[in-house]
Amino acid sequence: MSIKAIFMDMDGTVLTSEHKVSDKLKNKLNELEEKGIKIFVATGRSYSGTKRYLELIGIKNPVITYNGGRIVNPLTDEVVYENAIKPEIVEKIIKLAREKDIHLNLYNEDKLYFERNGGEGEKYAAKTGMPFEVVNFDDFIGKNSTKGLLLAPNDKLLELKEELEKSFEGVYFVFSQPTYLEILNEGVNKGGAVRELLKQYGISADEAMAFGDQWNDLEMLKTVKYGYLMG
Repeated sequence: MSIKAIFMDMDGTVLTSEHKVSDKLKNKLNELEEKGIKIFVATGRSYSGTKRYLELIGIKNPVITYNGGRIVNPLTDEVVYENAIKPEIVEKIIKLAREKDIHLNLYNEDKLYFERNGGEGEKYAAKTGMPFEVVNFDDFIGKNSTKGLLLAPNDKLLELKEELEKSFEGVYFVFSQPTYLEILNEGVNKGGAVRELLKQYGISADEAMAFGDQWNDLEMLKTVKYGYLMG
């Protein structure tokens, strides 16, 4: 087995349950990078919510963020790829979240926006370390959103996902945590972003390995020859 690239999810994979990186993992990743193996992070988080961990680990290669919706060069902070949800879909999502009384996060230019002051949104921002703004979503009409994120108990989101898949076209719904239902453009996922980076670096899927722990990692794990689900 000759591995040239490793792709890793963040939460539940690179990060411990306390949102820390173990010294053992950090040292091993540095050792592999020195041997010429490319280390990539692929996360549902934003770039701003990931950057401090990238610096801690020493990641130098492009970072897959927003579940494949955005790829960023961590050495320059330059966005090298983005496939955001179009304004007309964003408007439909806002309407739905209000009707169902479910918390909605929207993202634009790597900043988090939500309508409800306190509660789920601020807990999420504190957990991810992401800058946020509480707004009236009427002011968000006409804007793109890199992704949408619905926060609610798992049973409520499972029921909602079924309903949404029947009524929405051109978008993709996937769980990144049991209480997080992600909304992305159709075709946007970590697997597609992994293929894009493998192509850029001239590395085949047979020479790549990936690690993840949630449904939003499935396409990534299936894209490479060696895909591993965390215990």
